[in-house]
Amino acid sequence: MAAFIIMDILFDKYADAVIECALKIKPGDVLSINTEEEDAEFAKLLAMKAKAKSGNGSYIQRVEKGRIVENYDYLSSSPLTKAPTCFVYIPLFRSLPQLEGDKEYEASDLQRFKLLSDPLDNPAPTLPFVTCPLPTKEWDESLEEYGSSSSSILYNILSLERDDYLSYLKNKEDSLLYLVNFFNRLGLDKCRIADDEGTDLEFSFLKGSSFHSSFIETLSKRVFCPTITASDIYRLIDPTSLTGWLNISKPIVLWGKIIRNMSIKFNGGKIVEYSSNPQGEALMDLYLRQDPLSGRASMVTLSEISSPLFDEDVTLNPEYDRMRAISITVGGPKGEAVEEDNIPHTVDCLLSLSLPLGRESTVITALDKDGEEITIYSGGWFIDSEDEDE
Repeated sequence: MAAFIIMDILFDKYADAVIECALKIKPGDVLSINTEEEDAEFAKLLAMKAKAKSGNGSYIQRVEKGRIVENYDYLSSSPLTKAPTCFVYIPLFRSLPQLEGDKEYEASDLQRFKLLSDPLDNPAPTLPFVTCPLPTKEWDESLEEYGSSSSSILYNILSLERDDYLSYLKNKEDSLLYLVNFFNRLGLDKCRIADDEGTDLEFSFLKGSSFHSSFIETLSKRVFCPTITASDIYRLIDPTSLTGWLNISKPIVLWGKIIRNMSIKFNGGKIVEYSSNPQGEALMDLYLRQDPLSGRASMVTLSEISSPLFDEDVTLNPEYDRMRAISITVGGPKGEAVEEDNIPHTVDCLLSLSLPLGRESTVITALDKDGEEITIYSGGWFIDSEDEDE
């Protein structure tokens, strides 16, 4: 009984975070929820909380095997006629498949292994949307060897131990957007990332690129968070520039198998050497053989050690795993990092893999628009103008 009560509390707070912080539902909104049968009760909870904010019922679309099999209005006194103004997708977690051998995998297979990259030409969204994973037995079974659970991950990343967790999540948006604007004003060019564990990388940011956060702005200037919570900022790097050594600081899951230690050498923007245990090296071999650009560095993600994801070894959600620390993405970058002018100049690859490297000893220096070297990250924290004035 106690476990059910705890899960009910988690779902209730989770739904509040989705409605109030990620989507920021307002009066007049109409929510559309895409769900499978197993998640239908949570979909109804979201609809109930959405109505309290918007005054409207919601559309619920029930999905089976990727197809909509039922579409109905919920909590509406009369049939809904207004088109949806925001969307929630509740994906049912599928365990990672077994590796079938040394072969070239199709996009559908890469999706199942959680290695499929984003398309580069994603237009700016017209309406806010959120992808909302729920705790499941299958997710827990996949996490068992990592000593974690899906409910604890969601509890931690939403900071639900805090009484003021909704205010905390809202303040994170302001903080990240401030950092994006601050670093973009600096006009950063060349960058170096180094720590006490052997990582030492130098690269240039892609010309014409800019920093972004996981908070996205629609064409109508409405800001939302498709990952429910965010703790990172990211930017494209020149795909021919990354040079040096990277020692991963957290486990990576590749082809459904965990790699806990790996040292990787980059030259001219691509992976040229790596060492791990025999299985880790074989898994990286297979990854790099899938696409000529799969080992080409495309993006850097920056996140502070205060991030709730910093203490997670593995989440099995690529978006959350990318935010666990500082990371270098090889293969295709996050779609929202790419602006129209960047498309011909960044890495267009079918695969994507984030390599975590951030530690408390990590220091990041960069050249600003005046050619001055400045420290932008040290001791696990961003260095911004307020820190410099103290």
